[in-house]
Parts: sequence; structure tokens; C-alpha cells
Amino acid sequence: MSKTIVQMMGLTLLLLLVQATGTKGVDQGGTRFIRCTICCCLAMILPMGLSNGIMKRRTFLKGAGVALLLPRLESLGQVAAAKSPKRLLTIVNHLSFYQPELIPKTDGAFEKPPPLLAELSDHFEHLKVYSGLRNPAVQNGFGHTPCVGILSGYFNKLRRKNRISIDQAVAGMLGNETRFHSLVFQAGENLDFSQIAWDKHGLPVHQIDSPRKIFNLLFQVNENEQTQQQILAEDRSILDAVFRQAKSMEKRLNATDRAKIDEYLTSVREVEQTVKRRAYWSDRSKPQVAYDLEGFDRKSVDDYVGALLDLAVLALQTDSTRAVTVQIPFWEGFKEASLSGNYHDLSHHGQKKEKIEKLLMLEHAILKRISGALTTMKKRKVGNESLFDQTTTLLTASMGSANAHNFDDLPALVFDGHMKTSGHWRRKDVPMSNLYLGLLQQFGAQRDRFGESAGAFDLLA
Repeated sequence: MSKTIVQMMGLTLLLLLVQATGTKGVDQGGTRFIRCTICCCLAMILPMGLSNGIMKRRTFLKGAGVALLLPRLESLGQVAAAKSPKRLLTIVNHLSFYQPELIPKTDGAFEKPPPLLAELSDHFEHLKVYSGLRNPAVQNGFGHTPCVGILSGYFNKLRRKNRISIDQAVAGMLGNETRFHSLVFQAGENLDFSQIAWDKHGLPVHQIDSPRKIFNLLFQVNENEQTQQQILAEDRSILDAVFRQAKSMEKRLNATDRAKIDEYLTSVREVEQTVKRRAYWSDRSKPQVAYDLEGFDRKSVDDYVGALLDLAVLALQTDSTRAVTVQIPFWEGFKEASLSGNYHDLSHHGQKKEKIEKLLMLEHAILKRISGALTTMKKRKVGNESLFDQTTTLLTASMGSANAHNFDDLPALVFDGHMKTSGHWRRKDVPMSNLYLGLLQQFGAQRDRFGESAGAFDLLA
């Protein structure tokens, strides 16, 4: 059988399988996962007959049910695109932040930043802070349920349907060349009112709450339970299965590419070890003791949320996707040293000084971890630019004040390495969708409306 026929059969099979995984009987998230899995599995077969096509673009290291998509390597003739791809990282805090210590009292440059905002001082040069924004179409509903409309600017309490969210609108412009159209990570349980990502049909996008699942989704093609258990039982790194191939490949690479491969494999191994360690302890009961170290539990912010942010950065760095959304909700009971209680309880502080003090300790920890992720992005080079310079990062919150359960006076922080002017801008009663429209236009969309927008912000001005 000729090579051409084999190629045609492979591509035909790909199309048929993708078509076969329609929406009937499968939710939207499940459909996307099936499609991605099929495409990834076939990507391991097709390159054998398409070495002059697919392999010229990207290279896989394969072994023991594992496939790692490597960065483009000059030594193998994989010339990077002339223009670096754009990426979007969206971070949403379900409970908002304590705005009196986050939002500056005056417009303009960050001359005297409030304490919470100061946690992000390493990135002030590339930061715009907006305040006073609102989502006029979500001001109905009970409790936290309108939070589902933070990224769409819309909430219908009578129907389990929404409008497309901004992260998915941007993903639709970026996701054609990556393994995953987008990825949505969530720290905590997948409750109804935690859904914030919506596809073009207004249907919920699948959210993943387990760092282990995320890592497997990113770096393991074969999700066979026996294979995974074997890897864990033997206590070996997933990378060990492909390390020999990487070493062999190094002989063909120049010094620049060898350094690139080393940095990439090291960063993956670091995240893998962290996730594996946390997965190990999460399945084991804690010892019973006669006393209690109240509040001495660092696990949630630094470990759990930290792992999700690490994986988000790694997903962008490896070009597994160009749009990642991370949500920080309230039900995990986030704790830091000398702090008791849970995030939801503290956010509903009732203006009690002792609760606000504890709330601020927690939110300082969250923002410090976000700042660390941005710093990591500055250190990671993808092509000729840092990952930070290729990525627009949006940090916002579902409510203006969790204590008041209001959906106006929303904060929005935009980070971008190409920003010309940084500082604070208050936009009282302006739709949040104005910012979203500006974000869409920044990514190249030719449109003059998104949701309830009444104009567009120039985010990079």
C-alpha cells in the first residue's frame, strides 16, 4: 500500500472519528475531551507517514503510553513562526477581593498602592487596574448563582444556558493549532454556581478540579488505569519513559535547542513531582492526635491553587492550549498559618475587624501566588519572547463584594508585556463587557459588540 493511500486512510479515519463524537448523548465537555483524545492518539500514528509535514512542525517523545509535545527545535528544521502566538490566561476569584485594600483611591500611576495590590508590584509596569465595572445582565438570582455570568456578562436564572464567555470567545480565535481548544481549571467541587466558562452555544464548558487529572490530560495519551497504577507503583517519573529518546535526540541538536529541551523537561518534572506528592497524601487519612494546631494548614493556597497555576503556565508554555481559565472558589476552606476558618466565611465578614484581618492574610497569600506565576512566565522563553510577553492575563472576581453579594463595582486587572501605560482607571457603572470587547479586539476580532458592551477599552494604550 502506498504512503499516499495510508495517509489518506489515516486522515479519513480521523475525520470520521471526530464526526462520530457528536453531541448526542455526550455533554459538551465530554465531546471535546473525546475529540482531543482521538486526535492525540492519531497524532502518534500519522507522523510515521507524514514526516515531511507534521513532524516538521512539532515533535513528540513517546513511550509507555506517554506523549510529550516538545517545543519547536531549530536543529530539526522546525522553524518557529515569524510572529509569536498570542495567549490568554484568565483567573477568576469567585469571592472577589477586599477592595479597600486592593483598589487605589486615585486614578493614574501606582504611587501609593494599597497593601493587597502591592503583592503584584513586580508587575506594575505591565498592569492596568479597572474598578467600578458592572455586569448589568447578571443582577438577578439568589446568593452566588449569578457568579456564573462573570465572563459572559449574562445570567438567566430560569434556564441552564448562557452566552459565550470571553475566555471561550478568545479561545475560538486561538485554539485551532493546539491540542486543546481551551482548558478550564477549578479549585474545588463542580457546583452549579461555579460554572463560569460557556461555549458559543451557551452551554457549560467542562471544568477540571484535580491536578492529577490535569497532568494526565496534558502529558499522558494512554489513560489506561493499569498503566497509570504501574507508573505510580514503581515510583518512577513519567518522563523516565521518554528520557532515553530525549538523550538520543540531543546529539542532533545545537546548544540552544539542548538548553531548551533541558529547561522544558525540568519544568515538567518539577510540576509532576509536586502533583504526585499531593495526590499521594490526599488519599491518606491524617493521624489522630490529642491536640489541634488550629489554623496551621498551608495546603490549599500554596499547594492546591499553586499547582493549578503551575499547570496553567505549563499548558501555555508547551503550547498544549493558548487559553487557560483558572477559578478560585470558596468551599475548599483555604488556610494559612495562624488562620482558622474558611474563605467563604471570612469573605462574609460583616465588617468585623478580626474577620477582615484573617481575610486579608488569606488574600495576600492568593495574590502572592498569582504574582509568582506571572514571574515564572517572565522567566520561561517560548521562541524569541518570554511567555509573559505572549500572554494577556486577566484577573477578576465574580462579585464586587462577597460580603454584600453585589454584582457591580467589579475589579479587573489586566497584565500584558506590551502595555504602554500602566495604572488605575475607575469606570463607574461601565459594563464589564467593554473590557471584554477590548480584549477581543486586541486578539484581532473584527467586531464592535460583546454582551452588554457600549464601547471598547484600549487595554494596551
